[in-house]
Amino acid sequence: MLYFGFDIGGANIKWSDLDGNATEIPFPIWQSHQHLPAVLQRITSNFPEGAKTGITMTAELADCFVTKREGVKFIVDSVTTALARFSPLFYKTTGRLCTGAEAIEHWQQTAASNWHATSSYLYSTDPNNHSGYVLDIGSTTTDIIPVIEGEPVISTQNDFDRLSNGQLVYAGVGRTPVFGISSKFDLRGTVVSIARENFATMADIFRWLNAIEEERDSTATADGRPASRHDSRNRIARLVCADSLELETDEIDSISLQSKNAFVSIIAQHLKKVMKNHPQVPLVFKTLGRGTFIAEEIIHNAIIEFSTTPPDITAYSADIALNQSVPALAVAHFRAQHDQRIS
Repeated sequence: MLYFGFDIGGANIKWSDLDGNATEIPFPIWQSHQHLPAVLQRITSNFPEGAKTGITMTAELADCFVTKREGVKFIVDSVTTALARFSPLFYKTTGRLCTGAEAIEHWQQTAASNWHATSSYLYSTDPNNHSGYVLDIGSTTTDIIPVIEGEPVISTQNDFDRLSNGQLVYAGVGRTPVFGISSKFDLRGTVVSIARENFATMADIFRWLNAIEEERDSTATADGRPASRHDSRNRIARLVCADSLELETDEIDSISLQSKNAFVSIIAQHLKKVMKNHPQVPLVFKTLGRGTFIAEEIIHNAIIEFSTTPPDITAYSADIALNQSVPALAVAHFRAQHDQRIS
């Protein structure tokens, strides 16, 4: 039987099957949430009959919904309608799958559940390490999850509390505006304050630094122009109220490196906070997400004051699509386990 999972986020929808076939498509739900059922039906139009699916989500936080409870209900209703033939079950932060009715009733446990599914899956299925950290650096957010014996170590599970304890950082390598990461730049022998306008995102910074690929057919950028290095240069220049003709290439380089270093510092500070709160967790790190490429630098920056022993760092996969879709793979896995238990 085919099992597949969906991770329905605010900006992207990801899905995967148990063989690691994974895909992500942009879907900014706040712009057109009413199209979610049609999008899900289109994605699964060629999926075989008899397949089963598990679902996790974070899109309930999108501001097209008045409350997260409303968002959970809309997403559950959309999935139940669009994917009825796949008997969808929903992941809760209790580690269980449930029906749509239960997912809506216990919406607090259904909302923002993908981090729990990911961390539980990665350590419960590893024969060598059942304890350590998950560092999931996405396009919008970063999750830092301590795990002991296959279970996430956390007393409270909602996003507000996770922001408070450092396990959720609302910063990523894609959509995050640069002015949310940096406040000023050293440039031309002086300190220049950043323009607090969404002229450029961290995707522009990392694209200019050749850390992420160009997406010339995409215009999901701050100015609606292509996601190319050429256009990223223009957007980066505007961070200091200039244009690409006014700044030299080495100045674009400097702004980008300073922004990258600020990002590393922010995530590393949160990682240090989590590590201080959980000294019993070994320095084993499983990294994933769109920002896997920068994970090692963040980890090494953070652990200097904790240990001189090199940490154990493993990226989940060299396949970028799969590395971004681990939450979907996780709920596919848990759906298969669920069916085995009840068979």
